[in-house]
Amino acid sequence: MRVLRMIRWPWLLGLGIACGLLVAPMLAAPPAPEDRASIQIVVTDAETGQPVNQAHLTLQFSEPGNKYKLKRSRPTAYSAKTNPQGRCKFVDIPLGTIRLMVTADHHESFGKDFEIEKDGQIIEVKLKRPQPQI
Repeated sequence: MRVLRMIRWPWLLGLGIACGLLVAPMLAAPPAPEDRASIQIVVTDAETGQPVNQAHLTLQFSEPGNKYKLKRSRPTAYSAKTNPQGRCKFVDIPLGTIRLMVTADHHESFGKDFEIEKDGQIIEVKLKRPQPQI
């Protein structure tokens, strides 16, 4: 009887260590803040250079998943409008590729992919006036 109990303890200890090694990565910290950035969008009229007030911005990107928590990346979109100086700031954006779409009254729509590489990056958008219909 005592022999059986002595055999079980090392086996249980080994099982406990193995479980600890499997669970420890799942308790890892969230992505570091250096993987995220704040960006500023500046929208101006292509002809006059004047800021475009109340331009509607849509920012799309893929929010990274967490392999330790078995979370997949998911598409995310933010919307905002520019201020009277034609500016808008987005915070806590993951580094990588984003898609920016801009619409404004009396201007053509704009859409383009940008690469976010650093915090404080400024993206300048020049909106054209619509072409006259023939």
